[in-house]
Amino acid sequence: MSIHRHSYALLLLALTAGLAQAQDQDDPRSPTSTRGLLRSSRTLTFCIDQQNPVWKFEQDLALAVARSLGHRAEFYIHRKPLPGIDTTPQPLGRTELLRLFAHHCDVYPGLVGSTSPAFDYPADEQMYATRPYLKVNYLFVSRNRAVQNLDQLPKNMPLSMERNGLPAFMMYATRKGQFTDRPVETAARLVEDLKTGKAQVGMAFAPQVYGRLPDLSKLGLTAQPVSGLPNMSWYVIYGLRRDRPSLRNQIDGALTRLIQRGEIQRLLTKHGLARPGFAVAALGDHRPRSETYQDDK
Repeated sequence: MSIHRHSYALLLLALTAGLAQAQDQDDPRSPTSTRGLLRSSRTLTFCIDQQNPVWKFEQDLALAVARSLGHRAEFYIHRKPLPGIDTTPQPLGRTELLRLFAHHCDVYPGLVGSTSPAFDYPADEQMYATRPYLKVNYLFVSRNRAVQNLDQLPKNMPLSMERNGLPAFMMYATRKGQFTDRPVETAARLVEDLKTGKAQVGMAFAPQVYGRLPDLSKLGLTAQPVSGLPNMSWYVIYGLRRDRPSLRNQIDGALTRLIQRGEIQRLLTKHGLARPGFAVAALGDHRPRSETYQDDK
């Protein structure tokens, strides 16, 4: 075979493979498709991420939401717990999320969205976000009674943060040169170091702290919402497919009823999460409107 014929054959093979892949993406029955077939039944399937330290609360809330709508809840375990505290979790990518909606679940609980439209909110032309049902904060955790917030932090006292986490980003953006960084690779390692005393002070997301440390006082720790840094407060919402607006409206209504009745607050208490920086969203809290996309359409 000549070089030209060989090159042509390789090009034809690549084009054929690309066409097959594109067809798989368009075929809603293909496991790689992000479209999927619409489901219509009296069962709501929720994806559960067991790498989320408060996943048991999310599972109980899903049961309450489904019950409020007259549905039966089922669960698809998307991710199991990580094998160790130094294992870095893989971020949940948009394509993976859409494939889960297409083939495994109607609703993905526990997604976070900014309280400000200028930062980040997981709703766009591909995905719907429900109304918020929780408002959670990053926490300033300390075992030093004289250091309870950033304003009291001595410059030479090491501050533990995830190396690529939001608090570290904001500290370097707003307070560079004013603190001593003690970086760690994962939130689980950060919380463990606070627990054992290897770290004296640190900043971590409330679900990571409270989901791993049921009683801070027994460990000599205190925790308060971080003050003095931007974007430290976040909503927790459900995500679902963009082509299910009526389901989004129904879930919004169910969440509002559960907030009004105090049922979400009772679930927080049941799971030991009714603590500083971890609260039920207010009735008036709502999805921030995107500057570039109207997610209500």
